[in-house]
Amino acid sequence: MISKKILNKAKKIKLLAMDIDGVLTSGEIIVLNSGEEIKIWSVKDRMGFALLKNSGLSIKLAWVTARESRQVEERSKEIGVDYLFQKCLNKWERVSSCARRLNLQPDQIAYIGDDLVDLKALKNVGLAVCPPESPKEIKEVCDFQTTISSGKGVAREVIEILIKAQGQWQAVLSKFSIFLIAILLTLSACSPHPNSTSSIEKPDQWIEKFTITETRNGIPIWILQSEMAQVYNKQKKATLDQISIQFMNPPKELSSKSLILTKKSQTLAARLSAPKGEVNLDSHNLLVWNGVKVQSEDGTTLYSEQLRYSTDKQKIFTEAPIKIVKKDSILIGEGLEADPDLSTVKIFRHEASIHPKTILNP
Repeated sequence: MISKKILNKAKKIKLLAMDIDGVLTSGEIIVLNSGEEIKIWSVKDRMGFALLKNSGLSIKLAWVTARESRQVEERSKEIGVDYLFQKCLNKWERVSSCARRLNLQPDQIAYIGDDLVDLKALKNVGLAVCPPESPKEIKEVCDFQTTISSGKGVAREVIEILIKAQGQWQAVLSKFSIFLIAILLTLSACSPHPNSTSSIEKPDQWIEKFTITETRNGIPIWILQSEMAQVYNKQKKATLDQISIQFMNPPKELSSKSLILTKKSQTLAARLSAPKGEVNLDSHNLLVWNGVKVQSEDGTTLYSEQLRYSTDKQKIFTEAPIKIVKKDSILIGEGLEADPDLSTVKIFRHEASIHPKTILNP
């Protein structure tokens, strides 16, 4: 719940300025041998900027970064950023120059920053915001911390607060509702409806702490746990929330005397986590989405927005963009087929390989 004090500050804002690395991104910067930088952006922030542009509010947008990147310039044009400042160490100087140009007072400026280079700007603006990963010195001067982590929709969260505080949230929702209805009507006109009178099926069961264990000859292959499952008997599926899947290595010892001893010799090969998913209750094939992470026992980590797992093939698949972080490299591409432990990986559209990995902080 946002306090009345924060909402009163947010009512006055006419300029929203922010850092990029550590705010719009997680703070990781991949530097290619050519010197070009690759950043991973959140689609949630893209939606936030679209909400702001469609709000009818006269809030200007400024990006201020200590680094320089062609990708940032292209992204700012795509978003419709009003002011872009790169290679900027004195961020408050640039932000205040924008304010003077717009004839604004400091209390009409909001700033989102995550580190000491943002400190002066945060101290001088009317509404100072930081992501939760920020150091203590930054948190102490900020009016509030976002609930969302850096690179996961920080700007989206702040923009929603500004729009609500200035009384335009319902108008924005109406605009987007009309847009969505138009899309649905278009799809309805183009798509056949074999049973137009059917209603959305309701779940037959709600199960907390839902668990499935897939076995071969009594030996676990994977163990799925979900905080909540909705079971649909007719469709033979369960939709899942807050999923964790443990993929197991084959047992080191096969004990003819005791299955328990055999299970005890097993080790974890990889762990998958995702906010949302679905499992077929017959085949045990899986689909997970909304920010999927797979981490193998050697530390190799796969990130994607969506993954499928075939129990028969014991493989994971996706057509979505992927990032694989290893100890000595980063692989970026689109589409993948892999073993769950990431020991064998096939990337369908390979975009970049970085050897060695270079990750710089702003």
